Amino acid sequence: MSLVACSVEGYVEPSEEIGAADDALIGGRPALESEYPSTVLGPGCTAAKVGPRHFLTAAHCVDDEYNAAVSPSYGPGGSYWVSATNTPPIWPYVELTIEQTYIHPQWLADCAAALAGGATDCAVNVLNPGHTPDLALVVVNELSPTIPAAVVDGAPVAVGDPVVATGYGCEDPSGSGGGLFKLQELTASASSILNHPGSYVSGQDIIDVAAAYVLTPGYASSTSYASLCPGDSGGPLYRQSSTSLVVVGVNAYYTFPSGWPGPAPSQTNWHTRLDTSARYPVTSWLQSLGVSVINGGTAPTCTDGVQNGTETDVDCGGTCAADCANGDTCSTNADCTSQNCVAGVCQPSTGTAPCSNLCTSPTAFAGPSYNSGNLGTGARCFETTANLTGANCGNFASGRTFSVNGTAVTCNGGNISLPAKRNGGYCFQASAGNQSWAYFSTW
Repeated sequence: MSLVACSVEGYVEPSEEIGAADDALIGGRPALESEYPSTVLGPGCTAAKVGPRHFLTAAHCVDDEYNAAVSPSYGPGGSYWVSATNTPPIWPYVELTIEQTYIHPQWLADCAAALAGGATDCAVNVLNPGHTPDLALVVVNELSPTIPAAVVDGAPVAVGDPVVATGYGCEDPSGSGGGLFKLQELTASASSILNHPGSYVSGQDIIDVAAAYVLTPGYASSTSYASLCPGDSGGPLYRQSSTSLVVVGVNAYYTFPSGWPGPAPSQTNWHTRLDTSARYPVTSWLQSLGVSVINGGTAPTCTDGVQNGTETDVDCGGTCAADCANGDTCSTNADCTSQNCVAGVCQPSTGTAPCSNLCTSPTAFAGPSYNSGNLGTGARCFETTANLTGANCGNFASGRTFSVNGTAVTCNGGNISLPAKRNGGYCFQASAGNQSWAYFSTW
């Protein structure tokens, strides 16, 4: 497992210091397909789904470290590609559209202060000596129903608590490998774990780090542990549980040993605390942005004016008695007053045909075996009431989209998982685009 490479005055750059261990991996084990499905591989970092449209990751994964702001590529309208596949090749990725990216305000404040003080960038100038929460939340427009959402636990992590570190990072200390979802059962450690030869924190700093981060032992302290490595940044730290997806930390940083024979894996791992006793107000900040939080001081309700808990929009949908109005976010038809959830949005009640209220003048086809041929560059729609067993599509690239019954699908040449019928059939829609050779087939 692995993390971010940063620089601190007085110690060697991690990219130079971590090198090949005797073992081929930096500890940990490959995850089973069924394990921790809320963990996803995002653009260069690991993340966790923690709400209907919410992905938790590290601030240093999404920030512009030269301007104390969110990186422009993570701004509204940007693409956020995620995959929850546990084994290589990590495919398919799902392209989600960013609604807003939030970085913890303390990180931005400390970053601005570091730049004003003459630092060339934020990076470790924020982590040390500020020990700021390395935390960000990417909120997207679309739902991702195949990825279950975890919850954030605001109950403090005590020394000795069993936890599980997860990530998609590199697999040996030289930075090679990666793309394999790995995990390791660990135990939260006391602050004294930071007091080791080669550590660059000491004295009061040790106490401050432990107040802001859950600490776990790295591979350098014992081969029965695991070390974070680039790519694991932003990955969730879970409480060990056989039934629940409960996140208590976010992979952020580490320390290295001295005297290691060659480049070394980490001696300690740092995971940003998410609990109510953390040095900075983290739990309430996440809850205010719609993250599903338990033990956070204020239990989610259906009347608190915030989208939280099982709600699909503010105080409606999910298990709330109130259904959502047209234009609100939804997961299923039952979330909507209109009983019509299309592509994650409540729409007016439909007519009697599959494409009613989705598009006008659709091309109808009768039998299950159909090939559209090249679709041209204009928007097109098709409908059928045939009983279909499958479909596929291809050449929908560079922003041209394809949807089935209002649900966006990825068209990479592979087969499509068909959603439930809509008004007794299926509506296939292709947006306008330059790829005139785009196509779809059904059977």
